[in-house]
Parts: sequence; C-alpha cells; structure tokens
Amino acid sequence: MSKQKAKNLPIDDLTFEQAFEQLQQTVERLEVGNLPLEEAMALYQRGIALAKYCGLQLDQAELTIKRLTPEGDLLDFDQD
Repeated sequence: MSKQKAKNLPIDDLTFEQAFEQLQQTVERLEVGNLPLEEAMALYQRGIALAKYCGLQLDQAELTIKRLTPEGDLLDFDQD
C-alpha cells in the first residue's frame, strides 16, 4: 500500500509500522512550526491518536509474549 493511501486510512486500519511512520512525520511537520494554527491543531490531534494507537499495539504485543503465573509473577511466554 502506498504511503499516501495509508495517510487516508482510519488509524485502526493501519499497521503498527504505518502508524509509527505517520507519527514520526507528524512530529517532524509540527517541529518545523510554519503551519497555520488550524492545520497544526489537526496534526497534533492525529499525532496524539497515532501515539495512543502505537502504545496499545506495543502493549498487546507484550501481553502476547508474557503471561501471569498463579502467584502473580510475569513470565516470558515460553517459560513454565
């Protein structure tokens, strides 16, 4: 999928990699600081949503590889 098409997708339809790349691009554009206020606010809001989505994806990945023992200890998924 092209980068332009990915930018038009709802955040939930993006892969982690696509969302993270968009987040990086959003931060770069905001750091330049030459955007109209309305555009900067829209980018900021999308950036917050992208950051939240990426964080949730990472949390889910971590839960996939870890499990909680009956004693309350976290173990790697492949340990018994």
